[in-house]
Amino acid sequence: MTAIWYENLLSFKVNNLKELCGRLPEKGDIFFIETAKSFTAFTFIVYVLKHTGRMEHLYIATYSTNERILNALLRWKDKGLINTIHLHISETLKFRMPAIFERLTALRDNRVIELSFAWSHKKVACMKTESGYYVVEGSGNYGENTLEEQYVFLANKQIYEFRSGRKGR
Repeated sequence: MTAIWYENLLSFKVNNLKELCGRLPEKGDIFFIETAKSFTAFTFIVYVLKHTGRMEHLYIATYSTNERILNALLRWKDKGLINTIHLHISETLKFRMPAIFERLTALRDNRVIELSFAWSHKKVACMKTESGYYVVEGSGNYGENTLEEQYVFLANKQIYEFRSGRKGR
């Protein structure tokens, strides 16, 4: 096991990500974030795209999502802003949101996205960009959230590979 050291541990209580020091975490940074107003975990994807311009790969593990989030991801994929997308979603989606489940499986079957299901409540986004590997973990879903959520945001290839299962890719 390799130990990872963080030189800069920063904490933020924010209403939106614009208040987040205006930059991405760098190597050695780890941001601990609490929200004071509702925004979803999806907001971090927007934030990273704004700062990097493009993602080579996006991995999202989540309990829930919605049509609006899915449509935005597909628009960015169509525009070339995201190359590949892997959604790892709770298998309970089949019963809780059958229309979303059917749409996701059709997208998988048509090779538009990678899709996996598990008995899971994980909430992680892993983003591979030209400028680095970013990971967001926290309580927020990819749909609607409560006012107070917590997130950890960092730039680290090893954690990206661990959370996304994409070692060496």
